[in-house]
This record gives sequence, structure tokens and C-alpha cells, in this order.
Amino acid sequence: MKLSVIIPAYNAEMFLAETLDCLERQTLKDIQIIIVNDGSTDKTAEIIAEYANKNSNILPIYQENSGVSAARNNGISHAEGKYTLFLDSDDIFTPESFENIYNALEESNADMAVCRITSFGYGGEQLNPVAEALSKETLIDYSDKRLLWNFLISNKCFRTEMLRNSEVRFPPLRYSEDGAFTMQLVYKENPKIIGVDGALFKYRRHTPKEGFSVSQSISTELVNHFLGSMSIVYDAAEKAGMQEDYLQEILCKTYSALINEFYRILWRADSETVNLIVDKCKELKSRMNAETARKCNDVQKDIGKEVCTKSEIAEKPFISVIAKNCTAEFIDSVYAQSMPVFEFITTKSDLLPEKENIKILPENGFKSASKKLVKGRIVLCLDGKKALDTRFFKVVTLLKRSPKFGLFPDFLIKFGAKLFLKIKR
Repeated sequence: MKLSVIIPAYNAEMFLAETLDCLERQTLKDIQIIIVNDGSTDKTAEIIAEYANKNSNILPIYQENSGVSAARNNGISHAEGKYTLFLDSDDIFTPESFENIYNALEESNADMAVCRITSFGYGGEQLNPVAEALSKETLIDYSDKRLLWNFLISNKCFRTEMLRNSEVRFPPLRYSEDGAFTMQLVYKENPKIIGVDGALFKYRRHTPKEGFSVSQSISTELVNHFLGSMSIVYDAAEKAGMQEDYLQEILCKTYSALINEFYRILWRADSETVNLIVDKCKELKSRMNAETARKCNDVQKDIGKEVCTKSEIAEKPFISVIAKNCTAEFIDSVYAQSMPVFEFITTKSDLLPEKENIKILPENGFKSASKKLVKGRIVLCLDGKKALDTRFFKVVTLLKRSPKFGLFPDFLIKFGAKLFLKIKR
């Protein structure tokens, strides 16, 4: 058997068939497909049975619901392929990917391969620039800092013998557990790593209607799981004797992820979770040298130098959004913005969520009353009908903060941001 693919599946009925179809289309046919049903309560088991009845290379495994890490670890013990790859139940690979990965590993006698990534679905299709760069490398040193910025497990393929002998397994965490696994393995085994630019992993980002994935969600538990994973990475790197500049890179990675993956979607979280993020960001900054702190400040140019709690944002927003009689589509897009430091002034509606930054005014005299109430440095008067690009507030803020455009009237900055995003589509 050339390659084993391990798929953890929990309530995966919506996309599992599409994932399995992509495996059937692979030009490399000598593969083992291990599907670990992690206690699903929907039609996942039926889909697995249907495909297993048609394909002798599919090994179905059932376990009581124990989480994605336990499912992957279970799969490792059943892997018969020379190489092992992990794939989530809603993601896909292009048809020639496995063949190109296998051939590259065989020709180079490498232990681990890294391929390209593109996301698709919610937010459109986007190439991952770090994975893109790594995939073009003939040889990747285990201390290459770029590996810290590419934690997704599915764009990597491992020599199965190395996996088993290392005894490194996925920790029982739900966020960045793949990074904790990969980096522990890399530090412990110092494997020969190659890039494979002829293989493309496609990562699905879910729409709000489909339900956000773990990486698009936020809670105190999830933040703590992320911090636990990064603590594993830091401790393993320190134990492996990595230099101080490398350890600083881990701090930078941790801080950047807290900002980009959690703080930017803070309006999906409760105040306790946001306060945890704010406190952790401050603690991380206290451990950084000046150069690392400067790098981290670049991550939040639009947000500002300090991260704030929800109540602090409500008192001192950067953007004031004014819109009345808003549609559900518009409201959803406002709270999906990647720049969260704003207030929302609107009229009463059953569609409005309960948020600290919402101010409700009567329709009569709304325009004049709202302009007296604003606290933001820039005021955006919007029609409240069509959904906004999720990057809109971020672009507006960067323009307002720039020396070149900052003195322009608000309506021109709004127009410029919309034009920029239209060109970027």
C-alpha cells in the first residue's frame, strides 16, 4: 500500500461524499482510506457504509465521540500505507495530488512533504502564501520558521514508520492541535522535509448558514485549547534547544493568531472570552523583545496599538456605522467584519443581536440624532440593505489611519474603500 488517508468524521453528512469522491478521482490508486466515525448522530454512518460497500480500499472505524485528535490517533494505528496523510471530512485534493506527493517522497527519500493550499467557500478562493512558498522548496530545514505559520495538517504527508516510531500523537485539544502534533514530530525526529508544488489541498471555509467551522468560531474553551497547543509547541521547541529568535517567533505566531483568528471576530464571543484574549495578548507582549513587538504591531495596524474589551470598544470606537431599517443580510455582514472596533447606530428591529456597541434611535429625526451621538473617528452612513464585504471596515480604517488619505472626507474614504475592494474581487 502506497498511501493511507485518515479521515475523522463527525456529523459530516453535508460534505463527506464530496470528500470521498475526490479520493476516488485520485490518479494514485494504491491508497487506503481510513474513515473514523467519531460518534456521529446524522447520516454519516450511512454514507460511509455506502462508499465502503463499493470500494474495498475503504476501512470504516467507529468510535464513541472523543474528538478529532482521538479519531486521527485511532487512524494512525490502522495505517498500512508507506506514507500517511490526514484529511478532514469536508476538504478535498486535486486529482493528481497524491501521485505527485508519493513520487516526490520516493524520489527524494524524504520523510515528510508539504504541498500547496487554497481555501474555498465562504470568502472566496485564496491561496495560502506560506504553503505556496514552502511547496516550492527542494529541502525544508526542520527549524524553518515558516512551518510555524502553516499549521494545517492536511497539506502534509508523513512516512508512516516515522509516525509510529516517534510515538508523537495529536493532543486532546480542538484548536491548533495539528500544529502541536506536527511541530513536536519535527523537533523530535528532525525529518527530511520537501515541498511538492504539484499537489493542491483545498480547505473549505463554511458560510454562516452552513455553520462556522472550529477555526471560524470563538469561545473561552476554544481560546484555551489554542493556548494549550501553542504552549506545547513552545515547550517542545525549548526542549529541542531552539534559539531565542525562534522562540520569539512562536510568541509572535501565538499573538498574531489571537488577533487574526479570535480578536477580529470578537462580536461572536461573550465578554469573558474577549477579556481572556485581551489579557493574554498583554501577557505575550510582556515576553517579547522590541523587534517581535514591532512585528506584532504590524498585524493590527487597522485595529490600533491596544486591544480592547467590548465595553471599551463601545466607549471608544474607531468607526461609527449609521444605518436604519437594516436587512438581516446587512446586519450579519456588519458583525462579520474583520475590523471589530466600531459602533452601530440604527433603528429598532427584531433582527438586531444583543451587542454592547449597538445604539438604537427612533426613526423620526434619526439622521440628525445619530450624527450627534457618534464617537468614531470616521462616520459611515450606509443604506443598510446589501451585505458588506467583510474587509470593508478594515480597508476604511487603514485609509483613515494613513498619512496620505487620512485627511480626506469620510465619504471619499468610503468610496475609495469600495472601489479598492471591487478591483480586488
